[in-house]
Amino acid sequence: MIEDSRKVATNPASGQQRPQDSQDASTGSDDVGAGGLLPRLNHMAGRRVPFRTATLGLDQPVLSVTFDDFPQSAFDPGARILDDHGVRGTFYAASGLFGQTNSRWTVAGADKVAALHARGHEIGLHGHAHKPANRMRTAAFAADLAANRAALRRIVPGLTRENYAFPYGLCGLMQKRHLAATVRTCRSVQPGVNAGRMDLDFIKAVEVSVRGLTADNLESWLDAAEAAKGWLVLFTHDVCDAPSPYGTTQKVLARVVARALERRFAVLPVDAALDRAGIA
Repeated sequence: MIEDSRKVATNPASGQQRPQDSQDASTGSDDVGAGGLLPRLNHMAGRRVPFRTATLGLDQPVLSVTFDDFPQSAFDPGARILDDHGVRGTFYAASGLFGQTNSRWTVAGADKVAALHARGHEIGLHGHAHKPANRMRTAAFAADLAANRAALRRIVPGLTRENYAFPYGLCGLMQKRHLAATVRTCRSVQPGVNAGRMDLDFIKAVEVSVRGLTADNLESWLDAAEAAKGWLVLFTHDVCDAPSPYGTTQKVLARVVARALERRFAVLPVDAALDRAGIA
């Protein structure tokens, strides 16, 4: 287990804590820990050392809904729920997983990536092989990122300055430095509301799952984002009636979006949220 995976999704109003799983909050086909001592130290250094920062200035709170990997159910019903509310999300795609089936879900294919982009959703980078960055040599990491970008740009030729999400929430110091010169932003799995000065390569995000943001603590997270005029970034994986520990139900996802809109949040993909905040 790693430092991020030991964090708890806290009810911002009451301080009530919901324990996270013993593995990392963001996972794909297999649970992956931080590895041995050197990978752990690499992750810890990476998450603590910022290479790019910006001050978040918003005139209203913003919510972004993101999906990692992403399973077929993130496409339908996941994206459809967003579409039905007139909003769009960000889908971080690991191109090497397209069409693969594991014990939890089947990953959507290239056709779904193209369809999402055509419907106005953002397509983000999530690594080609979906490997933890802290365990990869910098050259291998750079090659994997380039393969991910090339694969997605073949599907969606107009992609530029993509945003990235760390597979398994694991970063590394030199890998993060490479990303800072290569992508627009990087998203973590560190729970919290983004407000004030923020690390552009370790954006905080709250998992929508039984151990993260739920119907029970939704209002507290929205309260915290509203009070700070902050940016609440959410992430999940599968969306179905009986989700994995890393996913959520249709009912909860719809409730999240509906309540944010009712409370006059701007619900935007990551790239549009950055534009709204004036972050280049």
